[in-house]
Amino acid sequence: MKRAQAKAQGLKFYNTGKPCKHGHLSDRYTSTAICVECVRAAGVDRYKNDRDKQYAAWRKWYELNKDTHNTRVKRWQAANKDKIRADAKAWVAANPDKVKAMHARHIKKHPDAYTARSVANVARRAKRTPLWLSDDDKWILRQAYGLAKLRTKIFGFVWEVDHVLPLRGNLVSGLHVPANVQVIPKVLNRAKSNVYHLS
Repeated sequence: MKRAQAKAQGLKFYNTGKPCKHGHLSDRYTSTAICVECVRAAGVDRYKNDRDKQYAAWRKWYELNKDTHNTRVKRWQAANKDKIRADAKAWVAANPDKVKAMHARHIKKHPDAYTARSVANVARRAKRTPLWLSDDDKWILRQAYGLAKLRTKIFGFVWEVDHVLPLRGNLVSGLHVPANVQVIPKVLNRAKSNVYHLS
């Protein structure tokens, strides 16, 4: 189709069936006769070249409008909690290596905090472990942690032992016993936090 015909028909694009001077076999804009692929490539190059300039301009705008920007972000986050949570879970499931690397970097950056949390977890479990547990019960609990490691190795993302009734729940607290543990993905355990969800 010729450009004049496309203009007469009110079309935005037309195709000559021949490559442009850069070898692209794509539609052309009726208004300018420029190849669509050439425009796209030019836009990508311009973005790469101007990226630092654009970021600097954004930072300048942000410093002047920080409160407005943060208010808008918080409003959007409050209205899209389910989407944010779902997107985060999907990203974690699709990027186990990145999650593992991020976790390792965080531990390296905050070793004291992780040591304190580990000690606190051990102490908390000790307080919530009843004296009447049998040797079989203790064996089942050890197997749960072994299963979590095995699933992490098989599936490629972290699984953890979760307490159905949290050991330090806000509403109700449970015990460190076999009937109160389940092996679930880490992302679900973190989303659940110390809240008991009625089934």
